[in-house]
Amino acid sequence: MFTFAVDYFILVFVASAGVMQTAASIGGLRGLLVFKRPLIARPLGIAVAVAAITWFFLSAERNINDYAGGLDSNMQGLLFFLAVAASGTLTCLLTSPLNKRMRDNERAPDAGLGALRRSCWWHALAHNYRYWFIEAECWRTQIKRYLLG
Repeated sequence: MFTFAVDYFILVFVASAGVMQTAASIGGLRGLLVFKRPLIARPLGIAVAVAAITWFFLSAERNINDYAGGLDSNMQGLLFFLAVAASGTLTCLLTSPLNKRMRDNERAPDAGLGALRRSCWWHALAHNYRYWFIEAECWRTQIKRYLLG
């Protein structure tokens, strides 16, 4: 049987995956969508997040003190971070092969998260790496004026 900590990890993992799909569909980041159409990804992401929350709170008693078997704040914070990081990593790794053909060859992709509007995560990562470390003179000189005035 799953422990309270594992249940919490699953809750945050699944809910954050649903929230990422909803946010990507609203923001137009087609490179992060599991389903090609944003009108499918948006309600499905909301439904997944609500289903995870519903499962977590209706499957067992969750109002437990940390000394009686619940999670203390340090463990809860760590599990939250790990679950969101794992969900984001899995989303990027899952959507890259699904959206591999989605590449806009007519113009260079935008820098940063804007690159996910027209290309998959792997292509956006490669483009941003190439921009900041190879094509730009040096990324340190690009941000020097922001850091040192």
